[in-house]
Amino acid sequence: MSALSAGSDKFEPPKDRERLALVLDLATAPRPADLACRAGAPSDKEALAALMLDAYRGTVDYDDESLDDALREIGHVFSGSYGRFLPDCSFVVADEAELSSACLVTLLNEGKPDETPLLAFAMTRKRDQRRGLASALMLRSAAALSGLGYSRLSLAVTADNSPARRVYDRLGFKPRKTTNE
Repeated sequence: MSALSAGSDKFEPPKDRERLALVLDLATAPRPADLACRAGAPSDKEALAALMLDAYRGTVDYDDESLDDALREIGHVFSGSYGRFLPDCSFVVADEAELSSACLVTLLNEGKPDETPLLAFAMTRKRDQRRGLASALMLRSAAALSGLGYSRLSLAVTADNSPARRVYDRLGFKPRKTTNE
């Protein structure tokens, strides 16, 4: 689920999984669908942690984390471990009782030549999956970023996470080219 070891406060990428770097060219991104959503905020921390745990449980990215682990991970998003949190580009879908889906975006390497918005997390509660919520939120984030003058949105995905990779492919994310290519 996370870039943190279960029960740890130390930020580091998982060492036991191959991760792929993908990028979306915002100029060619599809237009976002009309979806009732709102900006994500630090006040959503507990609800986001519960959503994260539900969304990741049983997937290739789940390592038997607890709600406390998910709270810690969401805390890292808001505290800047992934770069400065961008609330105007991060969105959630909520019903009366809880969050259904979320897309959290940060600004990685701010002020440096390789500065880029990062899709830190896109997640949907199991019962709400396959309804296009995460896709719609990611496209809403892409449109917001484009409106702020950014040209791309990056993410990292576990190579074995086929469902996520299919969604990213449908949205137009491509492998990020390195300077060696």
